[in-house]
Amino acid sequence: FFFANFHIMKQASMRIAARRSYSTGTPRSVLVAGMRTPFVKAYGEFLHDDATALGSSCVSSLINKTNLDPNLLEAIVWGNVVLNTSNPNIGRDINIDLNLPRKIVAHQVSMACISGCRAISDADMMIRGGHSNCIIAGGSDSVSHAELPIPNDLTRGLAMTVYGGAKTPKGKLEQFWKHAGPIAKWLPGMPSVAEKSTGRTMGYHTDVTAEFNRISRQAQDEYAVESHRKTQIAKDKGVFDEEIAPFTTKSGKVVRYDNFLQKPNLEKMQKLKSAFRKPEDHGTITAANATGLTDGGSAVLMANEDFAKKQGWPTDMVLRAWHYSSVDPWPQLLIAPAVAIPAVLDKAGLTLQDMDIVEMHEAFAAQVLSTLHLINNKKFLDDLCGGHKPMGDIDPAKFNVNGGSLAIGHPFAGTGGRCTIAAMNELRRSKGRYALISVCAAGGIGATAVLERLDESSVQPSAASIGNK
Repeated sequence: FFFANFHIMKQASMRIAARRSYSTGTPRSVLVAGMRTPFVKAYGEFLHDDATALGSSCVSSLINKTNLDPNLLEAIVWGNVVLNTSNPNIGRDINIDLNLPRKIVAHQVSMACISGCRAISDADMMIRGGHSNCIIAGGSDSVSHAELPIPNDLTRGLAMTVYGGAKTPKGKLEQFWKHAGPIAKWLPGMPSVAEKSTGRTMGYHTDVTAEFNRISRQAQDEYAVESHRKTQIAKDKGVFDEEIAPFTTKSGKVVRYDNFLQKPNLEKMQKLKSAFRKPEDHGTITAANATGLTDGGSAVLMANEDFAKKQGWPTDMVLRAWHYSSVDPWPQLLIAPAVAIPAVLDKAGLTLQDMDIVEMHEAFAAQVLSTLHLINNKKFLDDLCGGHKPMGDIDPAKFNVNGGSLAIGHPFAGTGGRCTIAAMNELRRSKGRYALISVCAAGGIGATAVLERLDESSVQPSAASIGNK
């Protein structure tokens, strides 16, 4: 009884502290607006456009949407997962490619699929810490431009022609053959998709997670159908027109829409073969209930509240709290958000039932359904969440209301920004107050955030001032 009361008192004190957090002298960070590219299938329409080009499109469209004077932009914080040796700092390349003022400081973050979330929370810290007044944060990825690894022996052979000390062509050739190994092993390898710590693919891990949490193939396929259904309705309503900036490819083609959306057919889905394990080995993950490889990007403009008011930007949207969690990658790789959700809500001094919108990244249908199961699983909460009380159910009418990654796409570092933009826009449309964002990632890590839309009577101007530009 004592410990139960102690836990209740602890939760109450955290809520009071969270409510007080905005009354301090710390500068407040606001999210002004966001834009993204269409999310398209890898090796398709964006085949010749790399992550820098995709990011530049996001930033350029965001500058135009908000009438941002580039001279006022102080920093670009950019996420990227499919790293390219020729672009170690995509944010800076975006700055230069768009001919923005060279004084803008840019840095890159890489934290698997939550890289975009990390960019946004970094920007939030920079603004609240008084280091910057105006930042664009986001992320982009091009799977179509993933580099193939050259065998180490061949790399060493080529290096030794320069650094091996030989002066003559014959000597350099001898150095090459000495270190390059057999010709049969010179072919580039395929990019690794397995977890370094476990040697297993993300799909395999999710199969295991589905088995552990008793998530059936039927439930996964039904969830995928619903994701496509909601996305189609949102597209028909023009919901995505507010967040997608048309992208002009190098070939001159204008791409206006995501291209993962399909007319869902449960019977056809159920005929697909499992991709990672055989059905008799509890294999339930298929191409239909998992996200496909995607090219795309997203960006969010963030600013100091007082600075934003001077620019005539809306100041109604804030990051009330954010949290990152990690779990052992084996066996349930993608369940860290189930740890982060209770933590971020405690930080915000809120409950799951306070949320008007829940935007959860759909890497796999099984991952989403497992997360929703685990936040109410006593053993899980006892083992990994310090005995936190169950979170309760989420109203389906508030959950991924415009569909999710299964039907929209998942360009790794671009997903955190997309989820943030979707939550911002939906809060403004519905006049809700709180939104929960949840994103899982490789390595057993997860990100969550709570957005708050402030009372319109206390902020000027309204979000509508930029919504139609």
